[in-house]
Amino acid sequence: MTETDFRHLVARLERECDIAPERYRFRVKALATLGYAYAVGMLALCVAGVIGGIALVLAHQPFIGGKLALFSIVSTALVVRGLWVRLDPPKGRRIGRDEAPHLWRLIDKLRAKQPGPQIHEIIVDDEFNASIVQTPRLGVLGWYRNTLTVGLPLMQALSPKEFAAVVAHEYGHLSGAHGKSGAWIYRTRLVWMRLATAFSEEDGWFDKLFTRFFRWYFPWFNAYSFVLARQQEYEADRAAAHFVGRSTMGAALVAASVKGRFMSETFWPGLYAQADHQPRPGFLPHASLRMALRVAGDSADFKTWMWEALAKRTTYDDTHPCLRDRLEALRVKPVVPAQPAHSAAQVLLRDALGSITADLDAAWLRRTEADWRERHNKVQAAQMVIDRFAGSDPRTLKLEDKNRFALAMLTLDRKDEALPLLRDAAEQAGGSAETAMAAGRLLAEAGDDAAVKYFNLAMDRDGDIIAEATWRVAHLYEQIGNEALAKEWHERYERIMAD
Repeated sequence: MTETDFRHLVARLERECDIAPERYRFRVKALATLGYAYAVGMLALCVAGVIGGIALVLAHQPFIGGKLALFSIVSTALVVRGLWVRLDPPKGRRIGRDEAPHLWRLIDKLRAKQPGPQIHEIIVDDEFNASIVQTPRLGVLGWYRNTLTVGLPLMQALSPKEFAAVVAHEYGHLSGAHGKSGAWIYRTRLVWMRLATAFSEEDGWFDKLFTRFFRWYFPWFNAYSFVLARQQEYEADRAAAHFVGRSTMGAALVAASVKGRFMSETFWPGLYAQADHQPRPGFLPHASLRMALRVAGDSADFKTWMWEALAKRTTYDDTHPCLRDRLEALRVKPVVPAQPAHSAAQVLLRDALGSITADLDAAWLRRTEADWRERHNKVQAAQMVIDRFAGSDPRTLKLEDKNRFALAMLTLDRKDEALPLLRDAAEQAGGSAETAMAAGRLLAEAGDDAAVKYFNLAMDRDGDIIAEATWRVAHLYEQIGNEALAKEWHERYERIMAD
C-alpha cells in the first residue's frame, strides 16, 4: 500500500466513522482481534498436529503418526519463534525511585487519578519527547513491560505543570481515557506497528510464509486504527486537562510545539554547525540548553513560531491533530510560551539533575565524536578544493575537477552555486553517479521533477544506488501530486526490495 493509497483509504474511513461510529469501532476491534486470532490459530493448529500424531502412534499407526508428530513439533517450534518476536527495550538513562522520587510521585498521582497499568521503569534520553513504550515479553501474545521515556530537553523546556500535562496525555492513552476497548486498540496499534518492523527483517522460508499474512495485515490495521488513534489524541488531551486544567494543557501544547521547533531548527543545527570550524564541540548540549532556551525566549521567534504552528492544518502524515484543532477542542486560546523560572527538570529531578545531565552529555559526545571529526575533516578538505580553484571559471574546468569543485561547494552548503555545476558535470559523458545523485537530490528538495533525469543517470552508472534513487523518485512524484507515477515508482521500489 503506497502513501497515496493510505491517505485515500483513511479519508474514506473517516467518513465511515462519522456516519456510524459504533459500527466502525466494532470493525476496528474485529480487525485487531484478527491478528491475534491468526497467531493463536496457527499455534493451536500445530499443537493439534502434535496431539494427533501421538494419538495415531498410540493407535498402532507409528509411521504416519510419527511423521505427523515430528512435522507438527518442528512447525510448532517455528511458529513459537515467529510469535516470540523480541523487541529492543527503550534506551536511555534509567532512574529509580530513590534517585528521582518527585518524578515517580507524579506518576503515582497520575495512576491514582486515572487508574491504568503500572509504569515499570522511567528512562531519560536526549529527545524532545515523552512516550510510554510497551515492550511485550511474549512477542505477539503480549505481557507488557511499560516504560515511560522522557526527554531531558523537554523537561528543561517545560514548567513542572506543563510537563505533568504531557505525561498525563501519554498515560491517558493507556488508562481509561478511551474506555477499555479503546485503550486496548491503542495498545494493540502501537505493538503491531513495532512488530511490523521486526517481521520485515525476517527472511527465512518459513518466516516469509508466516509473515506474509502480517505484511498484508499491518497496513490495513494501521489505516483502520489511524482514524480512532486521531480521536484518541483528543481524548488523551481531555484526560490530561482533567488532571492539570485546560489552560495548562493548552500551554503545554503550545510550548512543546514552539520549543520543539527551536530544538530542531536552531539549537541542534547551531551546535552541529560548529563542526565546520572546530575539531571538538565548544559546548555540550544538555549542560547549556536551559540558558539557550532562556535566550531564545527573549527574542521574537517564539511568537512567530507559535502563529506559524497555528496556521498548519491536520494532515494524514501523523495521527496527532494540528495545534489549532487541539486548542479549539480544549476551548483555550494560545499564549506565547516563556521559559519558566524553574523547569520541570529542576523541580522533578532535583539532586539527580547534575549526574543525569553529565551522563547524557557524555553519551552524546561518545556517539557524536567520530561523525563530528569526519565532518570537520570533510569541510576542511572541501575548503582546500575551493581555495585551489579560486579565481578560475568553474565552467571551464576539466570534468574530474568540475566534479570535485561542485561536490565541495555542496559540502559547504553553497547549494545555489553547486547545482548548475552538478547538473553540467552529471550530463557529460563520463560523469559520475555521485554528481548525478547530488543534482537529483537538490532538485527533488525544490519539488522539481527534472530530478528524475539525474536519478536515472545515477542508476545507469551505479547499480548499488538503484533502490535509493527509485525511492527518491517515488517520493518526489508523491510530493508534487502525480499519483499515477508515484504509485508506479513505489511498486518498482517494492519489487527491487523484494528481490
